[in-house]
Order: sequence, then C-alpha cells, then structure tokens
Amino acid sequence: MTFRIGIVGAGFLTRRALLPAIAAADDLRLVAVLDSDEAALRAVAGQVPGVWAGTDVRDFLRTPLDGVHVATPNRRHAEYACRALARGVPTLVEKPLADTVAGGQWILRAATASGAPALVGYMSRHNAYNRAVVELVRSGRLGAARSISACHLGHRQRDWRNRRADSGLGCLGDLAIYPLLTAADVFDAAPTACRGTGYPAGDRELTEIFVEATVWFGEERRLQIESSFTEPPCTGVSRYTVVCERGLLVVRNSWAMDSGGEVLVCDDEGRRWLRPEPVDPYLAQYRAFAACAAGAPVPVEAGVARGLRDLRVLHALERSVANGGVRLALTGGQNP
Repeated sequence: MTFRIGIVGAGFLTRRALLPAIAAADDLRLVAVLDSDEAALRAVAGQVPGVWAGTDVRDFLRTPLDGVHVATPNRRHAEYACRALARGVPTLVEKPLADTVAGGQWILRAATASGAPALVGYMSRHNAYNRAVVELVRSGRLGAARSISACHLGHRQRDWRNRRADSGLGCLGDLAIYPLLTAADVFDAAPTACRGTGYPAGDRELTEIFVEATVWFGEERRLQIESSFTEPPCTGVSRYTVVCERGLLVVRNSWAMDSGGEVLVCDDEGRRWLRPEPVDPYLAQYRAFAACAAGAPVPVEAGVARGLRDLRVLHALERSVANGGVRLALTGGQNP
C-alpha cells in the first residue's frame, strides 16, 4: 500500500532532503505540495511529475492524503498543522514544533481533539550514529554519562531564521535543538535548568545569531552548547563529546542532513570506531510516520507533548539570553 504524502513548503529542505527520501521508497509517494512561492512550486513539479502543486490550502487539503508534512518557516507550523489535524489527517511538523509556546500548545490541543497521529520532525534521532551512541551509553559499558559538550554551527544571512517574526528562536531553534535532543536521549532524562548568553540579546526584531548555553539534567549531568549562524557560507560544524565514567565518545557530522557521521570511542581498551550501517534519516522518519498513520503508537520521543517540552526549554534559554545569562529552573511543567 502506498502512503500518500502532502508537503507544506517547497523550500530547500523539501527539495534537498524530503523529495529524495520519498523517491527512494516504492511505498511512499508525494502527491501534493503547497507553497506561496510559485517558482519553488515549479522546481518541485519539475522533480516530481504529476504532483499537485499549488498555493491554495483548501485545494491542497482536498487532495487524497494519508499524511501531511509541515515544512514551512516556524511561524506557519501551528496554522497548517492545526488545519490538517482538524481534517483528521496524520501530521508531521518540522522542528521546532512552533515559533512560540502558544503555537505549540495550539498544535497539542488540535492533536488531542483530532485523535490523528501527530509527530515532530526530529530526523537526527533516526541517524544511525546518534542511535549507536545512545545504545552504547545505555548499555552501561562506559559507565554513566556525566556531561556533553556540543558545537552546532552554520551560516544564515538575512533569511527567515534571522527574523523573530518568522522564526522566534534563531540559532536556538535551527541548530541548538539538535544537541538538546541528543542530550535528552543520552541522559534519558528531562532538562531541569538552563542558562545562556548570546548576541543579539533581547532584540525585538532579530533573533540570536550566536548562543552559548548550559542545560542541566539534574545537578550532576549537563550539556554545554555552542550554536551560531556565523560560519562562512557552505560551512557547518556538527560535533559533540559525551564524557562517561569509564570512557568518552567523540561524534562528528551526525546532525547533518545526510546519513553520515563518525563515532570515536576512547576507553581503557584504547581507541576504536563505531561503524553502524547508515540510513537516510528522512526516509526512516517517513517510515515511522506511515506506521503511526497505520495505527502504531506515536513514539513518546517524537510526540507533540515532547515537542512542546523542547520548545519551552528553547524559549527559556532565549529568556536567559535576554536577561544576561540568568539561570532558570525548568519545573515539572516542562515534562509531557
């Protein structure tokens, strides 16, 4: 049976990663794409002959769809996700869940009222190298994980991610979210406190282009993040180190859009590389989405409640940046 997908958003992510993932599977088919940019629609239609490509959301939602993937700028996530859920269509929303906490709450209410499966697009959790790291740490062979230091750096200049009205979170929502998700998986715990500094801090119109932050998972475990839009064009840095009681793991490039990565293990046995079989994280994500649409339970780590918790943490970090790096407690309200 073919799973028919409609994508809201014909931008870079769709053309660079989503279309190839769908094309690689015989049981997935892109049947509709919605965008206000007609040039972007023509580009998608050129790659996918026969696809419905238009600007009217009502016509888009009248197309027979088994699932909708919302891949727009953050400020439009809630609008389109809630419209799809109101029609009972299973919905996948790109990360972060929304631009504001209120938008994330709107999606959660819509998902609860609809009963249709709703997921957040956390593709990095499907990367084989990140999964191998989580499995090794949870096996206990290196002892308990104590800290993670992470850099996720890229280049963005005057696009929608730099505008608070479109993004809401800047480099926090675009890049720092990856270390946050990985740390939650490695520590198998929810964040309990955070602090951050960055630039520009507290600007009403522009989002942060650089943030340095600490997120605590209890007092004895912490994540240190550096995230920025300040790298040269076409340059990205994706790296984290997990320090455990009896060893450490150095991970590179596992948050990139492709299926790549490297994992170096250093312990009392020496240095060795983990070499899991790579998978396309977007294809794996679509497989999970289709399974949920067919009746499988939505995984907690990809559910809207978890997405809302992560969104609250990101906005707490943004408030800390705006207030000079004050430490903020993340109370029980952060947990799904």
